[in-house]
Amino acid sequence: MALTRFQVSFLAACLAFPILLLMKLIGGVDNAAAVFAVGIVSLLVVFLVPRLYFRDGPPKHDPFYNVWSIFLFASLVDITVALENDGYIEKYMHFYLLQGEPYLKTPFGTMINYWDGVIHFALVLFVLSRKSYDEEYRLACLFWCGSIINSVAVLVPGGAIGKFGPKWSILLNVPYVVIPLYILFKVLSSHSASRRNVLTFIGTRMKKGPVEMLFILFFVTCIVINAFRAAVTLGCKAEMAENYLKDFEPFLAEDTSFPKMQMLVYLFYFLPYYVYAIYRLLYPAPSNGLMKDLAVFHAGAAAQAQFVYLTTAQHSRTAANYRIPSTPAAQYCFWIINIALLVIPQLFAYRCITGPTKTEKISNEPVKEDNSSSHPSYNLRKRKQ
Repeated sequence: MALTRFQVSFLAACLAFPILLLMKLIGGVDNAAAVFAVGIVSLLVVFLVPRLYFRDGPPKHDPFYNVWSIFLFASLVDITVALENDGYIEKYMHFYLLQGEPYLKTPFGTMINYWDGVIHFALVLFVLSRKSYDEEYRLACLFWCGSIINSVAVLVPGGAIGKFGPKWSILLNVPYVVIPLYILFKVLSSHSASRRNVLTFIGTRMKKGPVEMLFILFFVTCIVINAFRAAVTLGCKAEMAENYLKDFEPFLAEDTSFPKMQMLVYLFYFLPYYVYAIYRLLYPAPSNGLMKDLAVFHAGAAAQAQFVYLTTAQHSRTAANYRIPSTPAAQYCFWIINIALLVIPQLFAYRCITGPTKTEKISNEPVKEDNSSSHPSYNLRKRKQ
């Protein structure tokens, strides 16, 4: 009985377990370059298994089929790292945490691995289970792209400039940067809305109802808050910034540099999106396609960023002087800001997917296409002439 593409990708990813077991039995590798070489060979094997099994190439509905197995493989490795860091298992990834990517031992690295091992794993399985390149496939890809791109945008620079410094194995993250960017480009360049959705929005204009105004208020607030937090992490000497860092969110100064990198990602990448979202809420486009795609992409990035940030700030291995103060003001401020940054982007993405409920007609006249050249009487007159 022939295996399906879903089964082959899943089984190829499960090679992570025998590989890790083998590394545990032989005592791992004690050289950074050798660890990097083992990682390269493992990724190549996992990539080639589905490609060699199906020699006719990827299915037409899934142009990215050949690369999903390496992301499933990475998710299984990452959940193993997270479980070992928190003491549930031992010595499977000890060699890699010493000579590969030691910054993954930190609470931040642990929570990133939990997210990758659960959420990214589930998203890739969902994409592989789709039978056609439909809207649900696209939305899952966009959410996954936002999540994983934010993850590597914080993890790789933070690991390189933090207290652990880079080793050879940091280069193993290159496929997890390049491939999601390529998938994002291909998905955004495809048609983002069905013909039915496009016709729904043509000739309509969104009214500025209370929901839209609340979203605008939220994005304006996000611009102010994230610009302020970025200034705090960069060492702003203003009294307000120093008091905020000391009394409300000392985690921003955590010595691994990961919180600082996340705030910079918010400043340089999220903030332009906030501006565009405000503009589109004020002046909607005839088709909601691009705004919907960006909203889903941002929802994935925000979900990953805030889950990791919130859980790391409360993690038992985070130094006590970096945890959120127990005063009611600090607790309320921290949780309100960060829960809003987590939840409201998901609500806005859902709003963009389902479309506005309040619209007003600009024109009731349908656009008539000139099909005279294809009409039989037209062709008959042309032959007589």
